Amino acid sequence: MKQHKILVVDDDPDITETVQFRLEKEGYQVITAADGEDALGQVRQGYPDLIVLDVMMPKENGYRVSKMIKVYEQEGKISKKIPIILLTARNLKGDPDREKMFMEFSQANDVIYKPFEMDDLVHRIRGLLQN
Repeated sequence: MKQHKILVVDDDPDITETVQFRLEKEGYQVITAADGEDALGQVRQGYPDLIVLDVMMPKENGYRVSKMIKVYEQEGKISKKIPIILLTARNLKGDPDREKMFMEFSQANDVIYKPFEMDDLVHRIRGLLQN
């Protein structure tokens, strides 16, 4: 079975380490980045199978990184579609219209609101990697 490579991007080292630890325990290969520029560099070096991407970060925020990756896909600069799960502290669950605009703007595949349960993140990753 192929070991999926996941890029975890967050400027909070505690979150990055916690997510990395759990995903490696689940059998995933994990690479990390602390900001949007580093994330784009990691994507160009070797395409991850999925990206877990924080929204509020220095240099390039998660919205912009997500949109740039989707543009790279459309332009053929990335040879495969990379699912993206955004992590954000800005909870829009009670406002479906704003949540829909958020997803359309970012072009991400899913969003998880902080604080989050690791089991939920793992479940969503599995679902996106099966598609």
